[in-house]
Amino acid sequence: MEIMAVKEALILVGGKGTRLRSITNDSIPKTLAKIQNRPILEWELEWLVREGFRHAILATGHLSEKIQMAFGKEFETQFGSISLDYSIEREKLGSGGAVRLASELVTEQRVLVMNGDVLTDINLKPMKAIHKNLGKLATMLGVNMVSPYGIVHSENGLITKFEEKPVLDYIIHGGIDIIEKDVLERFPKKGQMEDTIFVELVEQGDFAIYTPKNHFFWMSIDTHKDFQTANEKWSGL
Repeated sequence: MEIMAVKEALILVGGKGTRLRSITNDSIPKTLAKIQNRPILEWELEWLVREGFRHAILATGHLSEKIQMAFGKEFETQFGSISLDYSIEREKLGSGGAVRLASELVTEQRVLVMNGDVLTDINLKPMKAIHKNLGKLATMLGVNMVSPYGIVHSENGLITKFEEKPVLDYIIHGGIDIIEKDVLERFPKKGQMEDTIFVELVEQGDFAIYTPKNHFFWMSIDTHKDFQTANEKWSGL
């Protein structure tokens, strides 16, 4: 079966990363925090090129110039190069507003929208196939939630086992979505996409989901603890 082409990505890299301040010291954007001695964004771009992407739009805001200086207009990876354009947020717009602003630079029929703090090695071919086969306006990557706490198991009033932060049956947004270009003009000029356009797409039955079951790595680097865990567990692409 022919896999649908998705060659363009839009990466949200405008956040301040307040909960990572101990790492960024407010001197670099969150996406430039280093995992295994390389910025998160560098890992993302390398993964995108491996998955067939050749152009990325970086929706920047906080310390945008740092990202532009680090990556320029074209970035070379072990899998090939990727050209880069920059959408600069002059005021805080929220994720939905940032996508709406950056959408002016989108040239393809569909685009992969992802958060700038996601570290993954997932194979995107099945997700692309689901998006094509179901014919929906958007497809979300769903991943199993990892409990933020250890779980205590008990029986007859006695503790039987401690389970440290297990993977739960609940599915959460993996911060990666395939979205048809026509939908981008419906994103809010200000506000979060999860509270606006995502709700609309669900209500009209146009939001598919891909939840991989095979082994893969996925982490959202939100806190200092996440940063430490990623540095311990990430083995690269």
